[in-house]
Amino acid sequence: MHNQDQAVLLAILEAAVDAIIVIDSRGAIQTANPATTQLFGFEKSEMLGKNVNMLMPSPFREQHDGYLANYLKTGEAKIIGIGREVIGKRKDGSTFPMHLAVSRMAVGDQILFAGIVRDITDIKNAQRQLALANEKLEHRVQERTAELRAAQADLLKSERMATLGQVSGGIAHEIRNPLNAVRTSVYYLRNVQTPSPEKVHEHLERIDRQVTMIDNVITALSDIARMPEPAVIACDVKEMLRKIVSSVSMPANIQIETDLPDSGFQAAIDPNQVSIVFRNLIRNARDAMPDGGTLSIAGQIAPDELVVQVSDTGIGIKPDDLARVVEPLFSTKARGMGLGLAISVAILKKNQGRLEVESHLGKGTTFSVHLKPFSGEEPGHDE
Repeated sequence: MHNQDQAVLLAILEAAVDAIIVIDSRGAIQTANPATTQLFGFEKSEMLGKNVNMLMPSPFREQHDGYLANYLKTGEAKIIGIGREVIGKRKDGSTFPMHLAVSRMAVGDQILFAGIVRDITDIKNAQRQLALANEKLEHRVQERTAELRAAQADLLKSERMATLGQVSGGIAHEIRNPLNAVRTSVYYLRNVQTPSPEKVHEHLERIDRQVTMIDNVITALSDIARMPEPAVIACDVKEMLRKIVSSVSMPANIQIETDLPDSGFQAAIDPNQVSIVFRNLIRNARDAMPDGGTLSIAGQIAPDELVVQVSDTGIGIKPDDLARVVEPLFSTKARGMGLGLAISVAILKKNQGRLEVESHLGKGTTFSVHLKPFSGEEPGHDE
């Protein structure tokens, strides 16, 4: 080997971040780089000629001697060329987890072995934190599940939802997906030997996001269960719609048209609750027109009811989905939770109203809100 090549190899050895130890066939340390002295606390002179098992506590030192002897006798590689997790021992007697990769080298007629050692204390700590976070997550899910069961009982008593089977199936779907993502991250952090700090952070962040998603689903369902009795007053529906439209952000490529009666358009409702319904419908209409279109809000007075129609010229809803759009946890949106229309139906039922939907693929969708007109007999006052 040329002197220049030797100088380059020596420079690499000296500058390496990982500890590099070279031993002979008897296990005696031939050389070690500065990272080794920094990691183990021994000076280079204290290690040269000593058996490498001085850097390992029992039973790892005995196992290592056995592996080396077995390889030289049979050629069977139990550690050579295979990275493995072991325990290292510093000069002060303290121990730490490390990843050890051993390679065989032939230098002239001599057989040497090079071991590359990396301290994986931080990774093991991250794995322990992840296991703890997973335990907390499971406990949190159990707590939330208990709350959800109580909420479902309230829903059944108040007849806000028709069947618990639909709700349970939807909840299982909404919770199982983020749990699968959590499981994937746990598997990665437990099985990848030396993940980078960036990868560890990325997977811990993903777990936090998925836990938040689960919490949001259960909280939203619980909100439906705890919906208070409506505070019914005489509400000017036209004025209420005007305020809602002005509060919803709308892209420039969507035109808004309104056709509402100028007078007599009062409903006996809780405006705070019913505002949620119209806000959901207007947002849904907007989202159904990603390429722009027309959002129409029309109203009419019938003998026994007021009707408000919220229409869009968007993509429409498939016939198979049309009957299901008001079910809890059913959504046609890629990132939707599927609770907006279910909440709207529950609110209207509490306010003695109802919701109807009509849609044509490629032409648009119309939601019709039927409200009880104000007759002057209900307690309250104009909004």
